[in-house]
Amino acid sequence: MAYLTIVFCHGAWHNVHFFDKVIAILEPLGYRCVTVPLPSASGRVPPTTSLDEDIAPIRSAVLKELDAGHDVLINAHSWGGIPASTALEGLTKPERLADGKTTGVIKMTYVAAFVLPEDMSLQDFVGGPQPTWIVDDDGNLIHKGDPRDIFYHDVDPKEADEWTAKLKSQSLASFTTKTTSAAWKKIPAEYLVCENDRAVPAVFQDIMIGKMKEAGADVSTTRLSTAHSPYLNKPDAVADFLKTSFAKSSQ
Repeated sequence: MAYLTIVFCHGAWHNVHFFDKVIAILEPLGYRCVTVPLPSASGRVPPTTSLDEDIAPIRSAVLKELDAGHDVLINAHSWGGIPASTALEGLTKPERLADGKTTGVIKMTYVAAFVLPEDMSLQDFVGGPQPTWIVDDDGNLIHKGDPRDIFYHDVDPKEADEWTAKLKSQSLASFTTKTTSAAWKKIPAEYLVCENDRAVPAVFQDIMIGKMKEAGADVSTTRLSTAHSPYLNKPDAVADFLKTSFAKSSQ
């Protein structure tokens, strides 16, 4: 198998351990897996002040793998699709080859992820501040409502409780900063639609995929009967999606 690194970018309020089950399947098969902790989702006080503070660690992680001789496949979940798609300017395989390099980002993979064009924030996309976004005294966002019902309604109840306890507050600025790039316009993409998602309903996922196609993106879709967190309750299906996505990019 060609040298490959899968770089995982998590969603809002979550952390890198969200991907543990999928990584445990992929690594024994020879896939190198790297996770990127995103500062906006850490509950940090003071919170991050722009999307740049999430873009920087993603770009740094990708460049480290490229410089080590590995092509990169990006996997972004939920809100993580926004900084991941904005962090890759100039890192596509054709651009890197033209610059005398041998590696590049070969595929974008999205799982129930937000995929936005340039000059748009998540707040812009959803039509303004949402009633479920509550800003705490530190300037971070907490999510109104029960995360078990929004994120984990088809996850084992005990595991759903464990993940609910792990959630951190999210920087408001990460939802209001506009994107500056859209890597999916240059890099082939695969999108896993989570059909029973209550956090990012499938209808919105389909709208984003439609907009990608209208913009000329090379994007394919796979559909899975799951809610927002298939990494927890259907890790084999997510691993298969990623393996298939890599196989297509190698043809």
